[in-house]
Amino acid sequence: MPPLIIFVLLAVSLWAPTNGEVEFPLTMAIFIAGAGGGIISTYFRLKDVASAKVEANAILQIYISPIIAGLLGWICYAFFITDMISGPLFPEFVNKEHDYEGLRSVFQIQPEHTLDAAKALLWAFIAGFSEKMIPNILDKLSHQAETQVRVKESNTTIEVVTSNEDQK
Repeated sequence: MPPLIIFVLLAVSLWAPTNGEVEFPLTMAIFIAGAGGGIISTYFRLKDVASAKVEANAILQIYISPIIAGLLGWICYAFFITDMISGPLFPEFVNKEHDYEGLRSVFQIQPEHTLDAAKALLWAFIAGFSEKMIPNILDKLSHQAETQVRVKESNTTIEVVTSNEDQK
């Protein structure tokens, strides 16, 4: 938990608006929701393990799990922003058509409604809790991309044009 607290304080200080008003950014809330899902998932996995059997690996997992789960929450959020995952159960976003002006412009993409922000937070929690969900989605997308590349390669005709001088 201490690494998570340090990360939250650092992120809030970095993302705080310059006009003096501190507003908690949705991207930070997404990370924390994912981390919370990871913490609860780790608790359920370790609750029945006797304290004597908790090894160094389990202790390391307790500290690393919230960070990994928070990152999974962000990846899930990116899937929604890019419309790679969409539908009525998933959030909708606005401001996606603006020109790219640096990394800050990516964070200006906002949920369309408050309900969409709540959906994003819920899915970030689920992504952190079910730590295999996002890797499974990544595997499926990777497989789809490989299949499309193979299809394009097999449908591509390479035309070789030679001049009369090359034929001599």
